[in-house]
Amino acid sequence: MEFALVIRELAQRRLALAIGVLVALLAALLSVYRLDGLSLKPRALQYSSASTRVFVDTSSSVLGNLSQSFEPLQSRATAYANFMASPTVLSLIGQRVGLAGNQIYAAGPVDPLVPRIVQEPTAVQRNVEITGETTPYRLNFNSDPNLPTIGIYAQAPTTAQSIQLADAAVASLEQYVTSLENADAIPPKSRVVIRQLGEANGGVVDGGISKALAVMVFLVVFVLWCVLTLLSGRFRESWRASASPSAAPLEEQPETQLTLRAPSRGHAAAEPELGDFYGKAQSGERMSEATGRPEPHAHLSASGS
Repeated sequence: MEFALVIRELAQRRLALAIGVLVALLAALLSVYRLDGLSLKPRALQYSSASTRVFVDTSSSVLGNLSQSFEPLQSRATAYANFMASPTVLSLIGQRVGLAGNQIYAAGPVDPLVPRIVQEPTAVQRNVEITGETTPYRLNFNSDPNLPTIGIYAQAPTTAQSIQLADAAVASLEQYVTSLENADAIPPKSRVVIRQLGEANGGVVDGGISKALAVMVFLVVFVLWCVLTLLSGRFRESWRASASPSAAPLEEQPETQLTLRAPSRGHAAAEPELGDFYGKAQSGERMSEATGRPEPHAHLSASGS
């Protein structure tokens, strides 16, 4: 019942509701777009991700050589995965995608053998991570505890950029390892080979977030506008109702004064009647003198005696 009364009260304020719809539409528009001069540009609410995997191998592949073990290569893969998050490798990755190394936020894997208290980041490290979370270009590197593989996960504003970032990470790791091997003149048979297990593939993450956010902002703003409209209307009614009783005594005051003066007018009205009586008596005495008859005073005094 109360809800029906609210709907009816809002229906009577059509102009306020129309303004509320416009305000809600403007808020929803600005939630997914931003002003850039005189034009609107979409906000970076959605992002794309891509992934690929590399295999840390030898020149004579360990996959087909039973005399070789995976364990040394697995430890090397973990070391490479952590090293790929260093500024040196990030600088090489940035050169391939047209970015500066500090524009890319990267995080390496966590060693499961390290105690948890050591794994937890310090306050300074966490501040760096929080700052990096707002960076649109991200790289995460994971290592398999049983296989000499490195998982590469890239994030960028578009799908093409995320795929390019993941492939650049593989190429940069291979470039850096080869440069070290060349500098130390490592024999070809003893060199590490970085093999990419297929090209990177990716897609858009949460593609409908813009529409969902716009609808949510519109509903919230419109509901708040309706609540403010009802409160302001009832406040005005209460204000008018509280002001009307105070003016009533001021209007009734002249009537009270007139009522109090009524007896004085009646008393004043009696005075002319007494004046007429004395006037008639005086006129009667003058008539006696004119006719020559005995004066009324003598008659009155004789009868009174």
